[in-house]
Amino acid sequence: MICLLPFVLAFSGGCFRGGMVEPPYGIMDPPHIMVDRAADSLTFAVIGDFGRTGEHEEAVADMVKAWNPDFILTTGDNNYLYGEYATLYQNIGQYYGDYIYNYDAPEEYQCRGRAFEEKINRFFPSPGNHDAQGPYALEPYLNYFTLPGEEQYYAFTWGDVAFYSINSLSSADLEVQKAWLLAETEKSEKTFQVVYFHHPPYSPGPHGAAEYMQWDFSHLGVDVVLSGHDHIYARMKRAGERGLHYIINGVGGRSLYSCDEDYTGEGVELLKCYDGHFGAMRCFADSSCLVLEFHAIDDPSGVLDRLVIQKN
Repeated sequence: MICLLPFVLAFSGGCFRGGMVEPPYGIMDPPHIMVDRAADSLTFAVIGDFGRTGEHEEAVADMVKAWNPDFILTTGDNNYLYGEYATLYQNIGQYYGDYIYNYDAPEEYQCRGRAFEEKINRFFPSPGNHDAQGPYALEPYLNYFTLPGEEQYYAFTWGDVAFYSINSLSSADLEVQKAWLLAETEKSEKTFQVVYFHHPPYSPGPHGAAEYMQWDFSHLGVDVVLSGHDHIYARMKRAGERGLHYIINGVGGRSLYSCDEDYTGEGVELLKCYDGHFGAMRCFADSSCLVLEFHAIDDPSGVLDRLVIQKN
C-alpha cells in the first residue's frame, strides 16, 4: 500500500495587525458552522504550546508553512501567558494569520490573509490553560477563532479523516463532551478518527498524566489522541488498546521540558521520547493510510518519529 503525499498550494500574506487593547466584548455566540471538506488526500500540521512570540515560534512557523499544509491543528496554549486580546496578533496572527478565517471576530482582530480571501478556515485549535488565565478567561480565544459546533469543543472532517477538538480545561463540562464524542464517533463514516486536546492522559513529562482525560478512546474507535501541556514530544501506546497511539506535541515554541525515558505509568509503553529542540508534526492521509511525522527545527528535513496507520 502506497501512502500518497499530496501537493497543495503555498500561502502568503498575513493577519490584520490589531488587538492592542482589551475591549469588554463578552463571549459571542458561536456561528454553529459545519466543516466537511472533500479531498482524496490531505496534508496537515500539528503544533502545540507555541503561542509566545520569538525566534523559536517563528522558526517552527516557518518550517510548518514551508510544508504548505491544507490546515493546522493545535494542542493548546495558543496565546501565552494569559490568553489576552492584546497578545492575539503577536502570538498567533503574525505567524499563522494566513490560515485563519475568523470572519465573525471583532473587525480589529480579523485576519485578512489567504484563508480570509478564500473564505476557508485552515486553523483548528484546542484551548490550553494559558488561553484562559487572563481577566476574560477563554473569551479572547472564543471571539478570535471562528470554529465549528460549540467552538469550545467541535468536530470537523477533511478527506477521510474525522477530527475532534476537546476542551480539557478544568472549567469545561467533560461529561457533556464525553457524551458528545461518543455520539460523533458512532455516526462517523470516516476511515480515521483523530482526537486532540491540551492535557495529556499519559505523559513522561513533568506535568504528568491528566487522569481525568483517560477516557475509553479505544472503545470509540479512535486512532490517535494528540495533546500538549508538557513541552516535549512523546509517543505511547497501552496494552489492550490495539492500534491506538497517544502523542504529546508541546514543543511549538514556548519552552522545552525534560522527557523521562523510563516512564512506564498506567501500563504505557513509551515508543518515543524527545526533548532536544522545538518542532511540529507533518501528517498525510488518504482513504487507507494516515502518516504522522515529527520534525525538529534544527533539521527540518529529518524525521525524528514516524507513525503509519494503514486500513484496508
